[in-house]
Amino acid sequence: MRRSALAAPLPLMLAMLASSAAPAEDRARVFLRNVVGFTEAQIGAVEAGQVVTKQLPSTDKPEIAAFGAVRLRGDPAAFLRQARDVGTARRSASILEVGRFSRPPRVEDLAGLTLDGGDFDAARDCKPGDCRIKLARSAMERIRREIAWKAADARSRAGGLMKNMLIEYTAAYMQGGTAAMATYVDKDRPLEAPAEFRKLLAASPYLVEYAPVLHQHVEAFPKASLAGAEDLFYWTKDKFAPKPTISVYHVTIWSDPENAGVAVIATKQIYASHYFQAGLDLLAVVSAPGGGFYLMDLYRARIDPPTGMLSGVILGKIRGGIEQGVAEGLKAARAREAAR
Repeated sequence: MRRSALAAPLPLMLAMLASSAAPAEDRARVFLRNVVGFTEAQIGAVEAGQVVTKQLPSTDKPEIAAFGAVRLRGDPAAFLRQARDVGTARRSASILEVGRFSRPPRVEDLAGLTLDGGDFDAARDCKPGDCRIKLARSAMERIRREIAWKAADARSRAGGLMKNMLIEYTAAYMQGGTAAMATYVDKDRPLEAPAEFRKLLAASPYLVEYAPVLHQHVEAFPKASLAGAEDLFYWTKDKFAPKPTISVYHVTIWSDPENAGVAVIATKQIYASHYFQAGLDLLAVVSAPGGGFYLMDLYRARIDPPTGMLSGVILGKIRGGIEQGVAEGLKAARAREAAR
C-alpha cells in the first residue's frame, strides 16, 4: 500500500479526508505519517504553519516526484479565487517571469517574456537529433528557413519566431488537448510529449480510483467537461535548474461537488524548453476543523536523464530544484494568506 500511495499520495489523501468520520486534522496526521512518511516533528511543523517537503521515490529514472504540506490560517474559498490570478498565485523566488494566455492565445500575451542568449545560440545551431532546446521538427525547419543569422535583426526576428511557436503550441493544445502536444526531435530519438504525459497518469492509479472525473478531464481536455471546474493557461520562465526554462501550463481549478471543503488545482505542463518531458502538479485545498485549511502538493515530472561525467550532479540539482519549487510555492501561498 505504501509504495502505491507514494506513487500518487494526493488522490489517496483526498479519499481519506473526504470519507473518514474522524476530524480532518487527525486524518491529515495519519496520512502524513503513514503514507508520506513524515516524522512526528515534521507533522508538528506542518500544523504550526511551517512548510515541509520531501522527495518521493520512483522506479523509473526519468521520473521525479516531490511532496509538500502546510496548514494555513485563512479562507480556502479566497485562496481558490486568488489562484485564478496567475501573476500573483504563481510568482515565487524561482519564477523570473510569468503571464496568462488568452483563449485563443495571442502574441501580446508573451510581452513580458525575455529570451536568453543561450536559447538564441541553441536555436541557431539546432538540427534534428542535436539541439540544446526542445523543439519539434517543424519548428527547427522554420528557424532554418526564416532566419538569416548574419543579418543585423537576426535576434529580434528569432525572438519573434520563437514566441510565435509558443503561441502555436498553446493554440494546438487548446484545440486538440494531450494528443496535440509536440513530438520533440532534439535528441537521437524523437520524444512524444503525449506519451510521456500519459506515463505520469499511468503512475497515478489513485487519481483514477478516487477522482475519476478529474482524471478524465485532465486526460481528455478539451473533449471532456467537468462540473465545478475552471480552466486557464499561463507561461513561466524559471530558474529551478541550471538553465532558465520557459514552460507553458494548463491549470484546472476544481471544487469537488461531492465533498464540501475539498478542492484540487491540477497543473499540467504542456511545453518546456529544457529538461522536462512532462509534468503534473496536484494541489489539494482541504478545509481544516476550527478554521483554516491544509495545502498538500504533489508534483511529478518526467525529465531528460542527464548523461556524462557530471550527470549525477546535474540530476541532483534538478531533483533539488523540483523540491525547492514545491516549497517555494507553498511558502508563497502562506505569505499571501498572512497578508490577507
